[in-house]
Amino acid sequence: MSENSKPKRRWMPILLTVSLALNLLVVGVVLGTALRFRGGEHAKTPPGFGPALYRALPGADRKALRGELSYLHKKGSNTRRQDFEALSQALRTVPFDPDAVQVLLAQQAQSTADLQQALQEQWLSRVVEMSDDERIVYADRLQEVVERGPHRHKKKD
Repeated sequence: MSENSKPKRRWMPILLTVSLALNLLVVGVVLGTALRFRGGEHAKTPPGFGPALYRALPGADRKALRGELSYLHKKGSNTRRQDFEALSQALRTVPFDPDAVQVLLAQQAQSTADLQQALQEQWLSRVVEMSDDERIVYADRLQEVVERGPHRHKKKD
């Protein structure tokens, strides 16, 4: 009887154990990733105030707002290019002059503040033009954006 019996496959239990371990590893990675981005502290973090206000606007209003502010954005881009060149030179200057760098940092901060102020003014003028019902719908969309959290975009209108 021992002559006709098939030899035992000792590698089969090892292969099954390795396969089970790999499957558990994959499931663990998937669950860990899902919990990391769906639950925990990250999900409780609200988006930035400005981006949330912008993302909650209807698509047509977002497009119009981008168009209205494109001039300031282009102007800021040109200024940033010049400021980076000036910063590069200031960093290479010997002896180093921290006051010159501070002036450049202050200019950039002011440029950012100017752009933000213009954006807020344009946003508020759009909200003022909304009817009561439109503002309620907007408030609902804003709440959805905040609940989704940062970087979780809904399909565009």
